[in-house]
Amino acid sequence: MRRLLLPLLLFLAACGSKQEDKKPGKNENTDYLVSLDGIGALKISMSQEELEKALQQKIPLTNPTDTISGSWTDSAVIKYKDAELRLTFVRTYAYEARDSFHMRLTEMSTSSPLCKTAGGVGIGSTKQQVINAFDNYRIYMAPEYIMINDTTWGRSKTLYSISIREDREGPQIAFYLNRKDNKVYLIEVGTFYDDSE
Repeated sequence: MRRLLLPLLLFLAACGSKQEDKKPGKNENTDYLVSLDGIGALKISMSQEELEKALQQKIPLTNPTDTISGSWTDSAVIKYKDAELRLTFVRTYAYEARDSFHMRLTEMSTSSPLCKTAGGVGIGSTKQQVINAFDNYRIYMAPEYIMINDTTWGRSKTLYSISIREDREGPQIAFYLNRKDNKVYLIEVGTFYDDSE
């Protein structure tokens, strides 16, 4: 009976270490917790006003009125506690008032080693650690596409990405790896929509 008990305990311990089973404890610091929803208290699809309230600081947008490039997107690099984050926004217009709009957060990325998933995956994690932590999720892996010259795009020999989703579309965490050492150098949280159909 003792021979069966030890393998059973080891199996249960291994199952308990999976990413999806880990929830932060009551006293665990969640300020830098990376999830499909966002990083810490900053959540995807928050308005600029909600973010500024959470951050207790103004967000320095580069194109706040659509006048610079005609783009509906904007971005800012901010300090969130002790981590640097790049925030990407999209301008959402009110139907009733065409010149009234709100900025909504669509993506955030970081290279800070403070930001990690509940399972401990973060900057410096290996490709295999990412795959093991999210083995019950949809995992999409591919070399990055880069601009080779002014007219040609091609597969990168040095950059690779792993995207984690629950469904084909929707919230995702993307881990970007350098193929030289096969380790994560950037984490991005956002929403994926397949517009190829």
